[in-house]
Amino acid sequence: MRFLVAALVVAYVMPTYSILRRYAGTRDDLTLTSLKVDGTGAVAPAIAKEVASSLSSTWVSGDLPLTAQLSIKYPGRCRLDLTSLESNKTFTVATSTGKKRVEGPAFAAAEVALEEVCALFAVKSAGEGETRASIERHLSALKVDTKLVSHARFLGQLTFAIGNRAEGSPQYWVYRDRIPPDRFMPARIKFTDDRGTWDVRFVDYSSASVADWLPRVVEVYKGQELQLRLTALTADTRADLEKTKF
Repeated sequence: MRFLVAALVVAYVMPTYSILRRYAGTRDDLTLTSLKVDGTGAVAPAIAKEVASSLSSTWVSGDLPLTAQLSIKYPGRCRLDLTSLESNKTFTVATSTGKKRVEGPAFAAAEVALEEVCALFAVKSAGEGETRASIERHLSALKVDTKLVSHARFLGQLTFAIGNRAEGSPQYWVYRDRIPPDRFMPARIKFTDDRGTWDVRFVDYSSASVADWLPRVVEVYKGQELQLRLTALTADTRADLEKTKF
């Protein structure tokens, strides 16, 4: 009987509303008002030469290393700075309540990374249901069919996949916790826009440095090809971001 009950629990597909509501609750419970994360960026070889040239750096082989800094003021104000180790030239993308600003050369993968991190992790509200509604609006803008939910596996973990599972369809995947409380943290988001077809992956919520405020690693794929990997190393919840330009 115990095994039968366990099998039924695993087989149960929760509706999107409930998944987003529980995740929104974890965001609204955050006591943070700001967050600054320092880490590294690794530009994949597929676009490393192009990015290196735009940042006045040299590249021979392998990943192009960058320093990365992510600044967040809750809710909805985010900035990502990627700086060359060689030239100190910086690419900056910032978004404030949906309005984007870019400084420096074009770097689509970095823009996509910040847009999705901000939409999914910088949400926070005191209003009942507003955080969930904000995420729903974002998924709707990406044309994710939120009426469809199924089971999937990502990096060996059980997830709920929201959206049409057909190849190329927009989808939002969330990790399904095996142990309560169910937080339903983002696992990946897949969509297509005028810049290309994207798969943004969120990896590892066990890091002591960023807790579950953010994933430790964010990977951006264009099609099947890795473009950018961001890794968080340290986080400061008391950083003064009053003069930061979002």
